[in-house]
Amino acid sequence: MDTIGVSGREPVCIPSVEEVAEFRRVVNTVIGKWKIDILFVLLAGPRRFGELRRLLPGITQTMLTSQLRALEADGLVGRTAFATIPPRVDYELTGAAYALKPIFADLVGWSRNRKGLAPSVQGVCATAEEGSEAQDT
Repeated sequence: MDTIGVSGREPVCIPSVEEVAEFRRVVNTVIGKWKIDILFVLLAGPRRFGELRRLLPGITQTMLTSQLRALEADGLVGRTAFATIPPRVDYELTGAAYALKPIFADLVGWSRNRKGLAPSVQGVCATAEEGSEAQDT
């Protein structure tokens, strides 16, 4: 990024054409009708298809399937099929997607701050272990 001056204490930067293109590519990868919601829910750990449907009220089976396939194709969600009867499929974040957790936390914090709310007590979400402990209680 090129610095063109200073606004307050922060330098004013102009992103390069390549940086804008990369930003647009990344945003288009995670932004979709339900992609952010799915990623956010999966931060707590692996989920079955039916669990995702229950945790995302309003999403249709077709849309959830479509969005999961797109996230899988982009390398953000992993799919594990188990050879059981009935069939069982788990979806979980890949390392690349899990790296988005601090960004999600910052976005939630930014939103709460703009609304004058206190920071979230739990943060964005518990880890998979913390989430399962919370479900047991």
